[in-house]
Amino acid sequence: MAKPNEQVVALSSINTRVRFEQWANNPECAANTMSAVLNVPMAAVAQSLGYQGNKGTSPFAVARGMTFEHDLFKDEAQRLRDGLERAEVLPEGTVGFEDFRLPRNRGSKVKSLDEAISGSREFLHYLSKNSLVSVPSITTGLTLRLAKGQMLPEATLILDVMTIHPQEDGKFVLRVGEIKVFPDRGGYTDPQHLASARAQAGVYKEALENWIELEGLGESLSVSHLGFLVFTWPGSGWPVIRGNEDLREQADRARRGFKQFDDSASDLVGVNSAEYEPSEYAEWVAHSETKYKEACWGFCDLAPRCQDLALRQDRGIVLGTEAAKLLGTTSMTRALELLDGALPETEFEESLKSQLRNADWGDE
Repeated sequence: MAKPNEQVVALSSINTRVRFEQWANNPECAANTMSAVLNVPMAAVAQSLGYQGNKGTSPFAVARGMTFEHDLFKDEAQRLRDGLERAEVLPEGTVGFEDFRLPRNRGSKVKSLDEAISGSREFLHYLSKNSLVSVPSITTGLTLRLAKGQMLPEATLILDVMTIHPQEDGKFVLRVGEIKVFPDRGGYTDPQHLASARAQAGVYKEALENWIELEGLGESLSVSHLGFLVFTWPGSGWPVIRGNEDLREQADRARRGFKQFDDSASDLVGVNSAEYEPSEYAEWVAHSETKYKEACWGFCDLAPRCQDLALRQDRGIVLGTEAAKLLGTTSMTRALELLDGALPETEFEESLKSQLRNADWGDE
């Protein structure tokens, strides 16, 4: 029998939510995509290249996140329901809550990942056949085993939260939501936090739509292009709901990502995907093309190595995203030469020199 810690490791390799989120943070990066597809931890890749992995998850952040979600879903998800009604995601007076969370996530109904998968499937099939009965309006922990092998050893996705909306024609519309312990500050909310949450919700939408289609439930169930994000009030554990988030663009990107995952898994591992060993592919990830940006420091252990590469290549991205946009393909060395009085050789350099001067990047 597997020891408890071995069971946790096994579950984490199968529950691909974190790996989906890793990919969504930088889908343009081939190394990041390979790491997510093949279940090769970036920390191991960084260490193999002589860099110290330092992106371990803070236990305090994990505890805060679990407490936030626990408070949202206790008492039949009353705190979350109140927020969803205020944001007009749900109409007033809705009832019913279905919980598929595992015990380690403070769920009590299901006892194992397989039970969560089978229970979720039975629930969605039940919805498709019972249009005239009362159904729960909120679910959490809905667990889907995706039919195609987009991730290895298998692709299993756990949805944070989903709302169920009966229609006059007897069908049901499903809306997906993403929960983050990010402070919502209105127009000053961290753009990267927003982008990450929206991307994850887009993955949920695409995966759920694909699952419904493959199960043949499309005549009774549909997924709304509108989703919602659940953040926190600054300095508080109360939720802020961003309703009516249009997820079509994010779902399209997820669709392209799934195709990329599937192609990569087939090309690299082939038909023996059930028997492959992730550690054998660490070198492949290490030498895949990267797409370095500021946000990488928040989630990727390979960021220090990518920054070193950018420095050696004299690229403006090491000065930040805005500087990289301003410099374009111009190297930092050439930008400094222009500031020191070098004559521009192209119209772009002429414009760049003027912009740099106007931004007080140098002295006249």
